[in-house]
Amino acid sequence: FTCYAIAGGALASTTVDLNKNYTDWTKRNVRINEFKQRAADRIITDNVFSFLHLEQSKNRYDLIICDPPTFSNSKKMKKAFSVDDDYKELLKLCINLLAKNGILIFSCNSRQFKLDEAKLSAQVGIKDITEKTTSLDFKGKNPHRCWEIYKKL
Repeated sequence: FTCYAIAGGALASTTVDLNKNYTDWTKRNVRINEFKQRAADRIITDNVFSFLHLEQSKNRYDLIICDPPTFSNSKKMKKAFSVDDDYKELLKLCINLLAKNGILIFSCNSRQFKLDEAKLSAQVGIKDITEKTTSLDFKGKNPHRCWEIYKKL
């Protein structure tokens, strides 16, 4: 996502992952694609919940791509993460960081996941974009679900 953001003309990007291997891969992919890592591009190894809480008073984002794991029980976290149980808090924190016309893209790989729109703010609109984000190789196989979430004006 970071390379696509830079290639697409993003003025800045922020990548957050708890796993250092993934943030190292992001740095490597930036180099492989011959992008210069700009000061405005942040690649952060941290718990996304900690990052999102700290970010609340600092920045607003035009686009957030939230692609959490289905489950994680990393020793670096206080409790295990399950997207089925913990998505509400995660999405609320992301929504709070959206700029005025910002968009949150939320992708989920859990096969039993159900997005309960009533659990999110009445101030957001939600559009299922799964069909648009599923490659032809996976049509009809339900590899993931994907939504566009935006603040209502």
